[in-house]
Amino acid sequence: MRLSWTIPGTAVLAVGFLLWAMVPWFELSQWAAAQQREFQNAMARALRAIRDGEPRALWLLCSATAAYGVVHAIGPGHGKVLLGGAAFASGATFRRLAVLTLASSLAQSATAILLIGALVFGARMGAGDAADLTETWLAPLSLAAIGAIGALLIWRGLRSFGRLMAEQADDHSCGCGHSHGPSVQDVTSLGTFRDAVGLVASIAIRPCTGALFVLVIAARFDAFAAGCLAVLTMGLGTASFNLIVAGGGSLARRFALAGQSAGSDNVLRLSAFFHIVGGGVILTFSALTLLA
Repeated sequence: MRLSWTIPGTAVLAVGFLLWAMVPWFELSQWAAAQQREFQNAMARALRAIRDGEPRALWLLCSATAAYGVVHAIGPGHGKVLLGGAAFASGATFRRLAVLTLASSLAQSATAILLIGALVFGARMGAGDAADLTETWLAPLSLAAIGAIGALLIWRGLRSFGRLMAEQADDHSCGCGHSHGPSVQDVTSLGTFRDAVGLVASIAIRPCTGALFVLVIAARFDAFAAGCLAVLTMGLGTASFNLIVAGGGSLARRFALAGQSAGSDNVLRLSAFFHIVGGGVILTFSALTLLA
């Protein structure tokens, strides 16, 4: 089998790895963590001001949570790894990626609201105990779901490679004149409602720590409604950065496929290759985080 089709994909991966290696990730993570602590202090002060009836306190709280969402997304996290890897592997349009990014961030905020609300007001559990419960059980469940998506992407890529190899064998032995290989739809992802729900649910199942922090403090200050609004604005902030990551993955895929005719064998092989690479990144991240 000719290997010339791997050159664009290999070039994209090499450039991406070089850029990744040039970023001071440790320093960036330390900066993001310090900034998150500052924003948490600001959010706590704003919630106290809401309790005291200050008129501008809600605006200050939502501004702080939106900024927190952006800074939180810069640090290490599962959402952007999944969205970036899936965008690189799939043939989804940027509009669809934007909708999924926004939906996953807002669904993550909604999970935090429903969970803390149910545990604190329904089960009468202490706010701190409710936050500990979500971190203990929902974090590993979310990582396991994300790992499953990575494994699914790898399986789809390997299956497509198998079908392409079978097609090549059939073309040499079969004179029927029709294609036995996969179609473009067979090597794309995020194109079905089930794929979209799976991606959104795997991110939403683990609420953001910052959202839990806001809701816990808001519940203690009898300002839970304000906390809910603040958590939704936090989700919008997170979505704004994750959209950049998803767009970068989609752009890298388009660059690698530039000059290739849609539906050609090269495009199908590259798409299968991207599924394996993107799924491998997602699965490796999930496994390492779970082990840690």
